[in-house]
Amino acid sequence: MTAFTRRTAAAGGLLLSLALLPTAVAPSPAEAAPAALSWGACPAPTPNANGTPFPRDPRQQCATLRVPRDYGHPGSGSITLTVSRIRTADPAHRRGDLVVVPGGPGGSGLDYPGAAVGFLPPEVLRSYDLIGFDERGVGNSTPVHCDLPATDRAAQLNYPFPAPDGSITANLAYARRIADTCAAAAGPYLADITTANSARDLDRIRAALGQRRISYLGTSYATYLGQVYASLFPAGADHVVLDSTVAPGGEQQAIGLFSEGTEDAFPALARYLADRDAALHLGATPGAVRASYLRLAAELDRDPLVLSDGRVLDGVKLRAVTYSSLNNPRYYPLAAAVLERAATRSTSVSDGGSGGNPLPTVIPDNFVAAQDAVICGDSAWPRDPAGYAARTAADRRRHPLTAGMSGNVWPCAFWHYRPEEPQVRPNADGPRDILMLQNRYDPSTPYSGARRTHAAFGHRAAMVTVDATGHGVDFTDPLVRDPLTTFLLHDRLPG
Repeated sequence: MTAFTRRTAAAGGLLLSLALLPTAVAPSPAEAAPAALSWGACPAPTPNANGTPFPRDPRQQCATLRVPRDYGHPGSGSITLTVSRIRTADPAHRRGDLVVVPGGPGGSGLDYPGAAVGFLPPEVLRSYDLIGFDERGVGNSTPVHCDLPATDRAAQLNYPFPAPDGSITANLAYARRIADTCAAAAGPYLADITTANSARDLDRIRAALGQRRISYLGTSYATYLGQVYASLFPAGADHVVLDSTVAPGGEQQAIGLFSEGTEDAFPALARYLADRDAALHLGATPGAVRASYLRLAAELDRDPLVLSDGRVLDGVKLRAVTYSSLNNPRYYPLAAAVLERAATRSTSVSDGGSGGNPLPTVIPDNFVAAQDAVICGDSAWPRDPAGYAARTAADRRRHPLTAGMSGNVWPCAFWHYRPEEPQVRPNADGPRDILMLQNRYDPSTPYSGARRTHAAFGHRAAMVTVDATGHGVDFTDPLVRDPLTTFLLHDRLPG
């Protein structure tokens, strides 16, 4: 999700073993060959929350495709997917289509081909048309909404930290309110927005492109979509590239590993801060910096800092900013500034606001609504509030840097729609066609989860591990670029 990310938690009977993996839902004969995509102009660029248009590559074309709303009941209606394309500048050497999908779930991917042009190797760009799409429920693909007020949309849903004393009472109330509000606003459509259905959508896109097989590159949550596609449609996948891989089981598993990922990634930030001890005075060694961080978070829990613009810096916000900064070393200065403010108790504000880069959205709460629908629809979540309280307490003891965040409750505990099929997990049934690219110290998709996915795929996958910190590999690094190019252009995986 980045580490970003939710139908009613299902009964235990849906937690089937790997041997009971679902098979792909076969299309009816009338649906077996979707009409070819008709390319033309794209919808208006998706605005950011501040109204600024999201940047778009001028070469990009778009098309729409009708797909079943519910693949298990094709007669229940259809929805519209919006698909995008940037064609290779060298058609004579075109090898096929490469679908590129950003993380999430809930984020728009329609303009992601333009972003991929900026980081993929030139040889890959000459060899593939880049394909993007808004997943079902997202952006321009029959978007879902929950009619959430701004206060609930602004809540740090991806970081459900408990209260300073460890209580999750407020988190429980928030989770129940989101679940009830989404059910009232969106109704049964929530039940259709799942990763498995998005994988089926992807196979319809493949057919509409006129391709027997397609290649795929997904980052963060999109690695789970890639896992599901490769498991449900092994014959439809040509090359599958997973950047920063989610553990088997998808986002519920990913959330449970956030605290572990923070422990993995924090030492690099601590070294950065220790090297600047003369200015920051947070400690001259990583160990001393860690102690300062824990002390300052506890102090802000007891005595929050009210800034001159009315914002409040408390322990929760300090932990959230620190966790976010671990996702990219370029964000370390932000963590340094917030920790220095906490240490000096400075209340003056000179930046004119909270800053940040708002997520693009078509409907104000579309990101949160689609995110929750996917996470809650992909797998069954426990229903007992007491279990979340116990899990949060255990996580606080085991991982003090995040103070229980990974164990806390989500709206899935109160979701109104049960998962309608067993969870899709990666398996070894299929060709050797999966390349995994993984940073060793990733806070949002930790190394341990990626290793579990690699093991689940068995002979099908090869994993390249980079001795780096942050979420998302650096595609300009030869350790990443060379195996990626060899795989996509010459069909060879590392040993």
